[in-house]
Parts: sequence; C-alpha cells; structure tokens
Amino acid sequence: MEGIQDMGGLQGFGPMPPHEDERPFHTRWEPISYAVALLAAEKGLWTFDAGRHAIERMPARQYMNMSYFERVLAGMVSLAIETGAVRRDDIEARAGGPVPLSLPMGPGEDARRDHPGLEVGDRVRVRDMQTAGHTRAPRYIQGKQGTVVRIAPKARFPGEAGHLSKNSHHEPTYHVRFEAADLWRNGEAGASVVVDVYQSYLDKL
Repeated sequence: MEGIQDMGGLQGFGPMPPHEDERPFHTRWEPISYAVALLAAEKGLWTFDAGRHAIERMPARQYMNMSYFERVLAGMVSLAIETGAVRRDDIEARAGGPVPLSLPMGPGEDARRDHPGLEVGDRVRVRDMQTAGHTRAPRYIQGKQGTVVRIAPKARFPGEAGHLSKNSHHEPTYHVRFEAADLWRNGEAGASVVVDVYQSYLDKL
C-alpha cells in the first residue's frame, strides 16, 4: 500500500543526522518486544510480511511519532487482536488505557502463478499496482523499466503472506538495475540503483 512508510526517493527531509550510537537497543523493553515478535512468528501467529503490513497500516501521524520498536510492538498487538489471539479490552486493561493500533486490513493481492519467469539480462517493467494491500515494490520504481542482473532464491509472495494466507506462493525475486536518470528527473547520468523485486511485480519487455 502507499503509506507514509514508503519514503524511498522522496525529497524534503533534509540531510541525514550523524549517528554514532551503534547499540541495537536503547531501553530495557526493546529487546523483549523483538523476542516476542520472533516467538510469535515461530508459533505461526503471524508472518514478518504481516508484521510489516501492520506497521504500514498505521495512521501517518502515529507512524512518524513512534520509534522503530514502538512500531513493531503496535503492529504485533494489532495482529494479535485481529487474529483473535487476544482481546482488545484485555490488552488495554493490562496497559492501563488505550493502545495505538493499525488501521483495518484490506484485501491482499494474489501472486501471478502463471508468470513465465525471467532470466539475467531481461529488460523488465515494474507493474504500477496502486494496491491497498501489502507490497514490497517501492513506489519510486513502479512503472519504471530496468534490467535483471541476478536471480535470488524463492520466498513467500508478500501480497499473500502479508495478509496471513496459509498457502502463500513461493516465487523468486530478481535484482533489477534501474538507471538513476530513468527514476528521477535529475538522476545522475551513469548512476544506477539495484532493487530486489518479486517476480509477480515484473513484466518482461
């Protein structure tokens, strides 16, 4: 879906501030939230694609005002409530008040199971999907043309896995090289960007 999380290629955010603290966690509760997320995935209560989709379904103001681990926790709580693992009133009773949740999940997108596949060197175009469901195709490459430079192992298709489909399709991803000048009007000549793109998002030219 096109949400606030899809910031690739956007301008107006200013320079990246210096970052010298390389610690993965900065408060005591952060590793606990991540451990619970890993255990929930191991038990089949959610998929990481569904977790990503829960985060991207957050209202923009809520998303921007949260830290990374706050988003992970809010997305996990949203999925736990949506799948019936817990009740919202129970969570809020334990939390001592309302908890931030994601917006409702809409329909997902089916994988293209009849896709003929691609080879290194193929010229491709990324589909312009404009879907309300989960997608791993960044907005700035949708509708753009590129060249396949590598084939990666198969993985669950996000449009199905992100919506908790039990039979989500496994398909390869392709490393696709895009010329910067084809992506942005002021893209530097000779510069390129390589993006890992799922098969169902690509059409051969």
